[in-house]
Amino acid sequence: MNKGYIKIGLALLSVASYMQNIAFARDMISFDKPPNEKDKYQLYFDPVAAKKAHEARIAKEHKQAEGIMTEALALAKKFAKHTKDYEPYSIDGEEPTIYFKRVNDTDIGKLEFTIPNADNYADLVNMLWDPNGQKYFDISFMGGYYPEMYNENLGIVQHRYASPVKNWPMFYHALAKKAELSKDKTVILLVSSNIDDCYYDFNKEYTNPIVKSANSYRPYVDSEDDIRNGRLFKIYVNFLAFIIEKEADCVKITYISSLNLDLAPGYPNHIARNILAKRILKATKLKDIFQGNKNISMWNLKKN
Repeated sequence: MNKGYIKIGLALLSVASYMQNIAFARDMISFDKPPNEKDKYQLYFDPVAAKKAHEARIAKEHKQAEGIMTEALALAKKFAKHTKDYEPYSIDGEEPTIYFKRVNDTDIGKLEFTIPNADNYADLVNMLWDPNGQKYFDISFMGGYYPEMYNENLGIVQHRYASPVKNWPMFYHALAKKAELSKDKTVILLVSSNIDDCYYDFNKEYTNPIVKSANSYRPYVDSEDDIRNGRLFKIYVNFLAFIIEKEADCVKITYISSLNLDLAPGYPNHIARNILAKRILKATKLKDIFQGNKNISMWNLKKN
């Protein structure tokens, strides 16, 4: 055989052998290489451990939330008493009269009114605890839900409202509690803290001036994109309480509210008080909703 053909044949065999070695080496490298970060996560992630960690976090938050609302309930009972430091306030001199006082350099407003017919008690409690119940007496209300529930009477609520500023609605997250003190008396409480809700302005810090124990409570809420992107304006509930009492022929409502509307520094206090007063007065529309309720559940009728 020609020596030239022999050399060419040997060369081709060498190339083929070389390529096989490369392929084999590549497979070995792929098999033996250390995992990257994603691989490590997939390799070491333990769903059982993750579930236990989540449950432990929720249990800790739940215990802390109960303590906060114990303080808030004590404050509700205190603020409900008509003390001398309350000042009467009315819009354009008309009834009903709201009473204001300053607590820790913050306005707290209080309004008392009655709903005819004691049989409306349960429906009123259900409406005020429902995250969307405000739509029946507040035309600015846009919607609400509970992103976290620790139990059927305690959770975190989100409420949204239309704003005078076009296309920039307001929202807040607040710890919410329904406390049944007796068969004829229930208190519904809302308290904001510095909740981590993914708000676009992550440097924005909030300190509750009324409920001090709330300031160490910082749960995580996985908020919607419009909150993350800053298309909503964040406000806070310093303190809010609806005290609902069933009496002989009516239901008595004591409504106590303090809001942080995140107004500009130096914003006139009398204007801020007027804004809060108008928001408080919206609750009196409950009287119109339940005025004619004699034999049926108006709340259930509206829900259906």
